[in-house]
Amino acid sequence: MEPETKHGGALRVGMVWGGIGGVVGFLVSLLGSLAGLVAAAFIGLSCGRRAAVAERGRRKGAVAGLMGGVMAAPVFVLGASAGAVAAARQIGSSAMAQSLSDWMGMEVSAEQAWDLFLISVAFFALLQAAVLIGASAAAGAWAERRGRL
Repeated sequence: MEPETKHGGALRVGMVWGGIGGVVGFLVSLLGSLAGLVAAAFIGLSCGRRAAVAERGRRKGAVAGLMGGVMAAPVFVLGASAGAVAAARQIGSSAMAQSLSDWMGMEVSAEQAWDLFLISVAFFALLQAAVLIGASAAAGAWAERRGRL
C-alpha cells in the first residue's frame, strides 16, 4: 500500500479503478444495465477503500473516497454504456420493438424502441455514477473509521 501513497494518492487510485471499472462495467453490462449497477457498487467500494488508505494522514477517508469515486465514475460509465449498447446491437432494434410491443400492448417502431433504449442507457449511466461515487465515499469513511478504532 505504500507505493500508492507515494505516487498520487486518491486521484491515482481513482484512475486505476476507473480503468478496471471500465472493463468490468463493459463485460457485466453485456448482461444488462442492472448488472452494471451492481458492479458499480462493488467498484465504488473497492476504489473508496483503497483511496482512503492512499490518502491516510492527508485527507479524511470520505473525502479521499469521494475523490477516487469521482475519478473512476466517468470511465466506468463509458464502459458500462458501451457494453449495454453492444448487447442491444446484437439483439437488434426490431427485436426490441417486438418485445416492447408485446409487453406494452401497443405498436412500437424500431426507431422508437432504439430511442427508449438510449434514454434508459443515459438514465442508468447517471444512476451508476451516483452509486459508484456514493459507495466510494462511504467505503472511504468506513476504512478511516476502522483504521482509527
